[in-house]
Amino acid sequence: MRLLRRLFNPVMALIAVQVVWITLVVCWIYWFIGKHREFRNLAEKYRPELLGQGYNWPVMVEGLVMLVAILVGVYVIFHYWNRQSNLYAQQRNIISQVTHELKSPLASIQLHLETIRLRRPPEERLDNFVGTMLADTERLHYLINNLLMAARLDQRRKPPERRLTDVSALLEEQVERERSRLPQGGNISLESEAGLKASIDPEEMGMVLRNLFENAELYSPESPDISVTLARSGTQLVLSVKDCGRGLEKKELKKVFEMFYRVRQAGEHVRGTGLGLYIVQSVVKGYGGTVAVTSAGLGKGSTFTIKIPAA
Repeated sequence: MRLLRRLFNPVMALIAVQVVWITLVVCWIYWFIGKHREFRNLAEKYRPELLGQGYNWPVMVEGLVMLVAILVGVYVIFHYWNRQSNLYAQQRNIISQVTHELKSPLASIQLHLETIRLRRPPEERLDNFVGTMLADTERLHYLINNLLMAARLDQRRKPPERRLTDVSALLEEQVERERSRLPQGGNISLESEAGLKASIDPEEMGMVLRNLFENAELYSPESPDISVTLARSGTQLVLSVKDCGRGLEKKELKKVFEMFYRVRQAGEHVRGTGLGLYIVQSVVKGYGGTVAVTSAGLGKGSTFTIKIPAA
């Protein structure tokens, strides 16, 4: 079964088509030259005056044009076949990732509820259980919102509800919320000019910030250290989120914004659906802004920079 899959994958199919195409060209030229020789031999016997005409090049060119047209058609089919194959593989990965991400907090909530029902824990432990369940519920809410937002952005079903918003205050609120979620020893610092405003959808921008913080936390050590800055530069607001975590290789710098793309190495088990940075880029582009990432390499952290038009 594996052998058949290898034989019928798009790359092997393209190689086979190339071999067939080259064989057809060689056979066509061989046939053309053979027919020309037969014609020449007949002409020498019966019509010597025809020998000065040489090869019938238009016929040969017509045959080659037909073969090239066939090859172009095969390339088009190969392109869509390869694209469909990649989409199918991506779909399987998406289902696996999303299922795992939704199942983990649900299993945690179920376990805590069953423990509470079986035996009433002490007040202090009950508070811990409730806190954990609320955190898992919030995680589920965040995951579902990401999925809905990605679908909305991909299909452009609903225009954003933009209004003049104090980005400085929104950022400060999101940073304070993120501080409460950080593991013990983690730190997130903020340097921001006050009163910076832009025409944005606060809900969308809140998700952008949450996804940037989430990304910095997931790819950082157990105690993440995140630096956030916001300043005005000319007619733009410049937001920067810097972490001291895993970092990125050069080949990954553009791929990280692709839908469902996840940075992962052998042995790494990082939760997530691969939607966060896609949402960040899509929302920021919708505001006429840009988003970029820089990294000095693996183990040297990453810096995400967002620029949006200021009010």
